[in-house]
Amino acid sequence: MKEQILKLELTDSQIGFFYLGQEGFILKCRGKYVMIDGYLTGQVSDGTSAWGRNYPAPIRPEELDFLDYVLCSHDHSDHTDPETLAAAASLNEKTRFIIPAPFAKRVAKCGVPEERIIPAREGEVLDFGDVVVEPLASAHEELHQDENGDYCEMGFKLTLAGTTIYHAGDCCIYDGLKEKVGKIDVAMLPVNGRSYYKLRANCIGNMTLEEAVLFAEEAEAGMFIPMHFDLFRANSIPASWIPAGVEQYAPGMRYKIFTPGECMIL
Repeated sequence: MKEQILKLELTDSQIGFFYLGQEGFILKCRGKYVMIDGYLTGQVSDGTSAWGRNYPAPIRPEELDFLDYVLCSHDHSDHTDPETLAAAASLNEKTRFIIPAPFAKRVAKCGVPEERIIPAREGEVLDFGDVVVEPLASAHEELHQDENGDYCEMGFKLTLAGTTIYHAGDCCIYDGLKEKVGKIDVAMLPVNGRSYYKLRANCIGNMTLEEAVLFAEEAEAGMFIPMHFDLFRANSIPASWIPAGVEQYAPGMRYKIFTPGECMIL
């Protein structure tokens, strides 16, 4: 997959999306590489474990020597993977890590130099020229803040080549989220939902498929990308539900269901 990413030729107005699984993506635009929620470790399930990977990671941590920015939405290992972060930090001293402020120091303990970590806070836009990142609070069932008022779970509204992309991280819809997100071109939203049984097992949830589709429609997104539906048997939904959900709640909406390692050019 690394060779595919590096060799992909794009115009200055195009973005390459590469799917890593769960909520993980690498975005390529104007020679810059952004990884979001890359979880590249963990054992593939033998069929008996509810929490083993359903498929291997399409790229290895030791191949991440080309990244410019690494974004992590919240402090769960399938979104902030210590081994993946440590490898990315050791391979390229130019890589910068954008981490929600409440756990930025914990990421430093994973082997990421503290001076290369940029704490993400709502209301503080990070403008790197070709890559603009606006952190927005996410509600992982609920909004969680630390003693400083900083949000523990974040989504990211990115602007690349004039295209606005909202990657929600793990998130449920809450009052005011739509106003923060505004009108976007691409809505990358979790669809695994939440339930009594998941919460009983200490597995906090996300948007349902219905909520994600309706939110993407409300945000006038030109493209809906469902996430968080395929990696763990205990926290998945059948991919076949997604087309039916779009047809039910927003007929005609443009969407893309990725398979691991797949690329899309927008």
